[in-house]
Amino acid sequence: MRLGAFLLAGIAAMALTASGQETAADKPDGEADTATPRQLEARASRMVVNAEEMIKGGDEARGVGMLEAVPKMFPETQARFKAFLALGRQRIAKRQLDEALAVLRMAEAADDEEVKAEALMLQANAYREQKRPGEAVTLLRRITQDFPASPFANDAYFWIGQIHFDGGRWAKAVEAFSMVGTAVPEARGEGTNAVVLAEAGQMLFAHVTDRDLPILAQLGEKLGVRATAKSGDTEIMLLETFGRDGGDALASIQTVSEPSQPNDGKLTVQGGDEVEVKYIDKTTASGAIDVPLATRVRVVSSGVLAFMDGAYRQSVKGVFVGQPAFLRLRDLDLDTTPQKDLAQVKIVATYVKPAPTSEEIAMGAEPLPEGEEILVERASIVLPLQETQERSGVFEGRFIPMLLDTNSPAPAGALAVMAEDVLTVSYEDARHLAGMSPVSREAKAVVLVGGSTDPQSIVASSSDPDVQSRKLLLEAQLLQKWGSIFKEVGLEVHAKSKSEEGLRHVMEIMDLAGRHSLDRAVVENAYVVKWDLQLLQNNLGAAIATCRELVRRYPDTVYADLALMKIATAKADSNEQRDIHEAMRVFSSVISLPNSGNKAEAQYRIAQAQEKLTKLRASGGGRAPDFSAAIQAYRTCAETYPDSAFAGDSFKRIIDYYISLRDYARAGETLERVFQDYADAPWLDEMLLQWGIVLYRQNDKAGATAKFQQVLEEYPGGEAAKTASALLGRVAP
Repeated sequence: MRLGAFLLAGIAAMALTASGQETAADKPDGEADTATPRQLEARASRMVVNAEEMIKGGDEARGVGMLEAVPKMFPETQARFKAFLALGRQRIAKRQLDEALAVLRMAEAADDEEVKAEALMLQANAYREQKRPGEAVTLLRRITQDFPASPFANDAYFWIGQIHFDGGRWAKAVEAFSMVGTAVPEARGEGTNAVVLAEAGQMLFAHVTDRDLPILAQLGEKLGVRATAKSGDTEIMLLETFGRDGGDALASIQTVSEPSQPNDGKLTVQGGDEVEVKYIDKTTASGAIDVPLATRVRVVSSGVLAFMDGAYRQSVKGVFVGQPAFLRLRDLDLDTTPQKDLAQVKIVATYVKPAPTSEEIAMGAEPLPEGEEILVERASIVLPLQETQERSGVFEGRFIPMLLDTNSPAPAGALAVMAEDVLTVSYEDARHLAGMSPVSREAKAVVLVGGSTDPQSIVASSSDPDVQSRKLLLEAQLLQKWGSIFKEVGLEVHAKSKSEEGLRHVMEIMDLAGRHSLDRAVVENAYVVKWDLQLLQNNLGAAIATCRELVRRYPDTVYADLALMKIATAKADSNEQRDIHEAMRVFSSVISLPNSGNKAEAQYRIAQAQEKLTKLRASGGGRAPDFSAAIQAYRTCAETYPDSAFAGDSFKRIIDYYISLRDYARAGETLERVFQDYADAPWLDEMLLQWGIVLYRQNDKAGATAKFQQVLEEYPGGEAAKTASALLGRVAP
């Protein structure tokens, strides 16, 4: 018998909130060009904060527009990746899953590892919503491998296990579940008496392997394990058997910090606690009776620190001068007494030291290297945080950022700041899931000055080029919408008239952009309207050319490849060979874009289109289809983008092709590679079954038998298992 125990770490999405607004139009001409990188970063962060506040307040359209503008206005900042994350969350909430995936792929380029991990997790969530478990597992596995100490690693292991569990792949489900709560390899114990580090306050799972379980269940035995916290609470975790022979079982229980009642289905733990999970083995292989087997779990709590809104409901990335700023720290390890405990954090305000002027340099001051900035601490305070209630492990406190003379003493609970300072709150987390070496936990916020921009201040006069371009863009967008309506009801002449008028408006915007420095967001959206109008005229070539023109002008744009993918997908759905050829050409255009996040998918769609084209040609000529071009396209996808979600699907199509040709040697070679490189693919049961068939046709009955038995053991209950069971009767001696 084998026993293991582990905890499921939960995560909560961070919502960014604040008020106020800042746009490029608020700044004097040329300021964006002279601002330091830190200043640009602060402004970009402020826009993200404001956008999230607008969305939360119900002004979703403006909030989304601001988020979309951040990467265009501040293309060199790290804040643009947080904008991509926010857009991804919003689009997932709206079930705009393809659009969410497009922007979340952009977020993966962030320097911040937590942003990268969250981008992968959100993509995996979108794929799960789309019922695409294979793609989800691929991304979840990347989280566990590349970011094992991130707060997303435990959830990744859980969802890998859940996907395998839902697919009936018991062995792989157990393998993944056993890693939940032990995401850092160095933190895992070995052996029955080893201590495993695991996250408190989450689900405690126990896995038992005992071949006697099915018999005990038939006899009416109550199957369970006993979880006992060193601090005193004891609960019984009931086991639920699974697997082909019923010899494996899982149990779970919620761990909590607040006091609980005996037998209430919750296990109370506290900081520094240790939990013993014990199972009584009724009869061992050696004949021993009632042998206790136990696993110990050391409860640790990885600290989470954040700036919060006044109600402590949402995390924020901005605080306002003269108004209380709220902090929350969650770390069960700091709950050391039965009373309300105290914790301390340090808050530091920093700013960018201005570069020396030419006069100062002439007097001997050292000039700064290009792009370099000096960060200076303006002021700091140590702030005590009070535990919210006994045994909660949650600590809260407040302070006031104030425009103060740093030479004068600040009032109690105040911190001297200036607008666009960055506040960093930190503390040393001594015990956590990654081990016992202290880790500095931090949260940051930008100092803001309240008040939204008066729209009238932006509108200077009708002769202002910026105002003219915005007016023209709005009119072009309305004309495009009217043209689409006319086309849908069959009024082609009217649709053409509206599209031509809209294109004239767009050309006026382009002319203004050539003579004046216009807001990039306006120009980019003009390109979007332009290709929509060209598609309205069925001018695919012109629309593609417009996409390419946009990319040449703004290489980091997020619009072009998404538009091209939509164009190509629409063409690929046709049964006309001409349309399919055009689709393949457009997909190739996506691959040629330097910064596209859709290259792997585009190559896979090319292969699908080639396969469809081959079938159409064969149906018309009465000859056997030759899929060699399609197979080569699939191979290009798998080999060029091996880490993408489309590599496994490409291999599956290649294997199906070889089997249809009875080229079993090449099928076997490909299968070996698939199982080596794609161990989490959801279709491996079918591949394993096909492998057995390939071996049988090669007259390797022993090998075929082993593969069929492996299907039954690892993937019981599925269609592949039923087929494998039937084939075993014919293959086995």
